Amino acid sequence: MNRMSVEERRAQLVDAAMTIAVREGVEAVTIRGVAAEAGVSLGVVHYCFEDKDELLQAMGNSLALVASEPVRAALDVDGDVVELAHAAADGLWSGLTPRRHMRLLTFEFATAGVRSRALRSVAHTHLEQTWAMTRGFLENVAERGNVTYSMDLGFLSRIVAGYIDGIEIAWLVEQDDETAVRSFHALAEYVLSVMVRPDGSPVREHGPEPVS
Repeated sequence: MNRMSVEERRAQLVDAAMTIAVREGVEAVTIRGVAAEAGVSLGVVHYCFEDKDELLQAMGNSLALVASEPVRAALDVDGDVVELAHAAADGLWSGLTPRRHMRLLTFEFATAGVRSRALRSVAHTHLEQTWAMTRGFLENVAERGNVTYSMDLGFLSRIVAGYIDGIEIAWLVEQDDETAVRSFHALAEYVLSVMVRPDGSPVREHGPEPVS
């Protein structure tokens, strides 16, 4: 059997930690529990991660990447800026159902960071990652659609990320698929409403289009 590299071992341990977190919650993740879940010694875990906080940080990074994959895939299409915005909405929805446990963990990281001083930096870093990824997607759509935004992009990124979180939390509680889909597309329309073409004209002349 080939010996794992450090990166491969770290990935294995993050997967084990995720399994525990999905089953029991983020606060149930411990170095000892991860070692048992992965079938390795405590020394192996400590070799890969200095402490629990570093392990949780790696989990947060993994969650952020998983959440972004469906939107990245959805944007890999040809179309004008309106089609791109709604493709992103479709990507958000298509990624929500199969990743529901991962999204729940994202929100658990946030609330655990509020309660726990040790987890606060982890939660804050994950929040900044979310804003940065959202900004990256908005920049991608704007560049491909040859438009700009009528408000500060950093602030818009926070607004959009906040709306996404709200839609997903509501869906996790209510399991109302239709409302979630409509909400994601309404968010796409909001983003379109703050886009400006090179000649200074808005993409949406009369505000967001209604979402049926």
